[in-house]
Amino acid sequence: MERIAINQLQEGDVVNQIFVLTEKVLGTTSTNKQFLRGECSDATGKIHCRMWNVSRDVYDKLKSPSYVHLRGRIEVYQGHLQLIAESMMPVESLDKVDRAEFLRSTKKNVTEMLARLTEIIATIKDPDILSLTESYLQDKDFMDRFITSPAASNLHHAWLGGLLEHTLSVLELAVVICPKYPDINRDLVLAGLFFHDIGKTEELSSQFGFDYTDSGRLIGHVVMGAMWIHKRVAEVSKKIGRPLPPRMVMVLEHLILSHHGEPEFGAAVTPKTPEAIIVNLIDNLDAKVQMVLDAVNDPTVEGDWTDFKRVFGSQIYRPVLRGK
Repeated sequence: MERIAINQLQEGDVVNQIFVLTEKVLGTTSTNKQFLRGECSDATGKIHCRMWNVSRDVYDKLKSPSYVHLRGRIEVYQGHLQLIAESMMPVESLDKVDRAEFLRSTKKNVTEMLARLTEIIATIKDPDILSLTESYLQDKDFMDRFITSPAASNLHHAWLGGLLEHTLSVLELAVVICPKYPDINRDLVLAGLFFHDIGKTEELSSQFGFDYTDSGRLIGHVVMGAMWIHKRVAEVSKKIGRPLPPRMVMVLEHLILSHHGEPEFGAAVTPKTPEAIIVNLIDNLDAKVQMVLDAVNDPTVEGDWTDFKRVFGSQIYRPVLRGK
């Protein structure tokens, strides 16, 4: 049976395919029969699901989140589609699971984005800063994670390739903005923007969805990124046969530690250099613009206004940005 994407499901459809079980709760009916209430997802959306007469043994075998093979049908309940499962089994082997079918992915060309990012980094003039940035570009294991990682769990660029897309976007902004302020150290800004989210390659997991790893929750990408730079500096210094300038290293680490701006938003320290302030503003600009565009282009929202968006403190008016 051909796979049907969640955003293409209609009442009466019969499904026999894999989904991601993102949530599950064991409920009890008025007649004391147990049932599973949950949510299934793929790259196109989410759908509520139910499975009646579920034993505790079956329920415990179904992990959340996890890939499950589900047989069932689509019904309408209170005006919304829901998936009624006749059977639901854990997927034992993930060899044949294509993550792109279940997780959102960048719509842009990854190869072209990486080439442009490399091109911008190559314009760094300071040989020490360039050596440090190139050490990451030449690290295949790191770059394999970097080009596939999301940039967030849900707020902005929360899709496979989102970290690369976001990082390239902020670098492109810096290319435009830095010439307006000739007293700014452009090399530091470019390096800071390249490094600012490198810790997200470990902070976020993208096996079943976009969630935080244990190290992501306990340490976070801000501190991780600065720690990694400190370690990488020692490796690069050994390779080139001399120590990298300590002051340069200090201000680069500060760019990472301060790029969220304020402690309440996750910054370890507030920005205290011109370059740190620019890195914070550029990062915030790209994140906020992507969030508002995602909001107004959400296909599940009807009408002229989005739902309330806490990050903006209001609903967002859609027609102007949608060209209506």
